[in-house]
Amino acid sequence: MENMLKEFEVLQKNLENLPIENLADYDLSKTALFIVDINNGFAKEGALYSDRIKSLINPIYEFVKPLEKKLNKIIAFTDTHEEDSVELLSYTPHCLVGSEECKVVDELLDIENLEIVPKNSTNGFFAIDINILNDIDNVVVVGDCTDICIYQFVVTLKAYFNEKNINKNIVVPMNLVDTYDIPFVHPGDLLNIVFLNSMIQNGVKLIKKFSL
Repeated sequence: MENMLKEFEVLQKNLENLPIENLADYDLSKTALFIVDINNGFAKEGALYSDRIKSLINPIYEFVKPLEKKLNKIIAFTDTHEEDSVELLSYTPHCLVGSEECKVVDELLDIENLEIVPKNSTNGFFAIDINILNDIDNVVVVGDCTDICIYQFVVTLKAYFNEKNINKNIVVPMNLVDTYDIPFVHPGDLLNIVFLNSMIQNGVKLIKKFSL
């Protein structure tokens, strides 16, 4: 147990020591931004609502809005399921087609050049044509949930680029991702620390935040 606590402290310190990066160092014309699942079903209402996810809405909007005409792409994934979706065997029914839950929150809808992409699984990688990233050097990913949809997308994307011997920069700003919390079932703070560290170990660039 003592060793586990020491290891946890090291993982926590890893995150405390993350850098802050300046967006001026990025060519935004070759940068794609993915906003993951900032929809009504996770951020405003429904069985999988979390106030931690709701608290991401304004910071993400304030980050993206000044960049809306500069970024190459702004893509918002949103869970969108039919009633017989296989994923619903694992998760409480949520974000059903035609419901308010699967809609991206209103606050983000006035972002220019926003493309909304529905997804039927936790992993948005399978909802896009990977060729849209051919001319992209940087992929920035924000939203929820750190340990599920964010983690699966960035790690799969990194593994795909590795397989194809493609060197692209996948960046997750820690201040713009979060996961839900259910005490003794899904401890949000603990899972954030574990999965953010795992992203680093898988070659994803994790930063504290961007300075504008």
